[in-house]
Amino acid sequence: MSLGIINARTREGNLVNIAIQEGLVTDIVNIDEKSFSENDFDQIIDAKDSLVTESFISPHIHLDKVLIGDIIEPNQSGTLWEAIQKTWEVKRNYTVENIKQRATDVINNQIKFGVTKIRTHVDVDSIGSLMPLKGLLATKDEFKNVIDLQIVAFPQEGILKDEGTEELLEKALETGGKDMILGGMPHNEFNGKNSKKHVNILLSMAKKYNVPIDSHTDETDDPTSRTLQYLASRAIEEKFEKSITVDHICALSAYDDYHAARVIDLVKRAGINVVTNPPTNMVLQGRLDTGAQRVGITRVKELLAAGVNVTIGQDCVHDPYYPFGKGDMLEVANLLGHAAKMTTFSDINTLYDTITKNAAQTMDIDHQFKKGKPADMVILYGVKNVHEAIRTTPPARTTIRNGKIISQTEYDYHRFY
Repeated sequence: MSLGIINARTREGNLVNIAIQEGLVTDIVNIDEKSFSENDFDQIIDAKDSLVTESFISPHIHLDKVLIGDIIEPNQSGTLWEAIQKTWEVKRNYTVENIKQRATDVINNQIKFGVTKIRTHVDVDSIGSLMPLKGLLATKDEFKNVIDLQIVAFPQEGILKDEGTEELLEKALETGGKDMILGGMPHNEFNGKNSKKHVNILLSMAKKYNVPIDSHTDETDDPTSRTLQYLASRAIEEKFEKSITVDHICALSAYDDYHAARVIDLVKRAGINVVTNPPTNMVLQGRLDTGAQRVGITRVKELLAAGVNVTIGQDCVHDPYYPFGKGDMLEVANLLGHAAKMTTFSDINTLYDTITKNAAQTMDIDHQFKKGKPADMVILYGVKNVHEAIRTTPPARTTIRNGKIISQTEYDYHRFY
């Protein structure tokens, strides 16, 4: 199938026509250089002078837990630890169909908002065993022709303090296939010694199975939490070759500036990607603070200034960790702009990068809006630049994957005054 997109506005501000053949972008030309007719393509879309870019990426979400807020008591303290305990209640009764149904609802929403690539974490522990993984593998199969879905085996309950989890992680990597990723949560062990053992297990297991690591790391306000520093230093010492991603790293903001700078340098030297999750951490962190409460996110500006690849995640949708959320990555970028005070023209362009090219680097995929690349794109109707897109989060969008329209949302506004 061939597809033509006319009157499209690029991030650079150019008004162009876009030709797509057999799933690839075959031409991007200024409209005054070349016009398209209906006879040239099987289908033509008029972007109406709206912004067209590569599609959005959702690099951090927990699809096994989304929407359990409908069936669980609210998190009264608002803390991470109560959220984890509340999840135990439903995790014991998960079924493949239940997980698949909830995950499908959120994936459909993310597609509607322009997402074509997702990385999800899935709990692997003694409570739910491999049931969450089975549910998401079934979901992945269901969407195999619609989106790209990466799965991270996530030991949220710890490895050493949750007996049997190390073996379950190995089974998850064997069951999930070649695209599986190894997750971690080293700060959720009984003490610092076991946190280091947790990190060592991750590095050893990742080498054994030749998989990347994507680990929840120092998701705490505790300024003495040091698992990020240890993971980065061990990765450097071992010359770890696969990609490493760390999520949340909230404790980095609790360190004094000198120690934080030292750790950021290690993260850069180790080539580690960072995913910050402003929606969830703005809600969970700072709960024990009296007086002024901390924002909760990591040192985003300092990491970016050091050359670290930073992206952002929705993380949670209507669960004990975060009662809000709908999966719109433009909304998540908007929240980061507020939380990190990223408000300059350059900052706002970076915000857009965090849900496109930076996220692609984290997921280790080629995702570019250019000639010769797969036609995975989003049309944002009614906006002409990334500032307008993040400021207004336009509801009318068309999502394209491999040159095929997979979602189209229209919006009518009627004024009676």
